[in-house]
Amino acid sequence: MQHHFDLETRTVPAMMSSSTFLVRAVSAIITLLFVVSGAQAACPPDLLQRAEQGDYNVQCYVGHLYLSGKKGAEQDFAKAKYWYERVIFQQGADAKIIAHANFVLGMLYSQGKGCKRNYTEAMQCFRIAAKQGYTDAHINIGLMFAKGLGVKKDCRQALYWWKLAAEKGHPTAPAYVIQLKKKLWEHS
Repeated sequence: MQHHFDLETRTVPAMMSSSTFLVRAVSAIITLLFVVSGAQAACPPDLLQRAEQGDYNVQCYVGHLYLSGKKGAEQDFAKAKYWYERVIFQQGADAKIIAHANFVLGMLYSQGKGCKRNYTEAMQCFRIAAKQGYTDAHINIGLMFAKGLGVKKDCRQALYWWKLAAEKGHPTAPAYVIQLKKKLWEHS
């Protein structure tokens, strides 16, 4: 079953191609099979039960536990990915939590942790998070343009995204802007 939510308030599966949605869905199912098979014992059972019942705050927290390897949960990026994916498709979830989940998914895809490295998916997740006001996503979009990761290298686009992050108050964005302006000035 494919979910469609309003881009302004939710997540953006509607922008996903059907093949992208299918890949994410299959990935989530495979991860769920690992979780259900008993590998979930390291994470506190009461949290897993609440997460399975659809508590998006707990889903995000469980994702964080697997991402960081804290509170008795062994670090497992595939399980973290599974729980963050559950958050973005959760009806009624808070937009800020969804933005965070999309950002983390972008990081996982960009680093190939818990999944195959996929810069296109990473960029899509970062764009969703940026659209939802997550300024760290602006920084990562800029980095992807600056390095040409999954997109054509474009310093002007990198500058655009970093300026946007700076305008929104991201603490490191001004340094990125200054550094790139200096580089562009030296090459002109």
